[in-house]
Amino acid sequence: MFPIINAFKCDGCGVCVIRCPPQIMGLIQGKAAYLQMLCEECGICAEACPNGSILFELPRCYGGSKLHEAYEFKR
Repeated sequence: MFPIINAFKCDGCGVCVIRCPPQIMGLIQGKAAYLQMLCEECGICAEACPNGSILFELPRCYGGSKLHEAYEFKR
């Protein structure tokens, strides 16, 4: 699962670029971008983003309000 960057919300602060462990993020025309082939899928960029412009969540299932199985609590 790779992070999704919302370019409309990104203000180019560069916090994600600094916090990215493999240092594969950068700013292109003032917006965050990364090299997907080198991404370690750790999600630190999404946690560090002060604007919430980087989404790193499991997708919800289509159809109705059913959640993806990874969200369900298993006993």
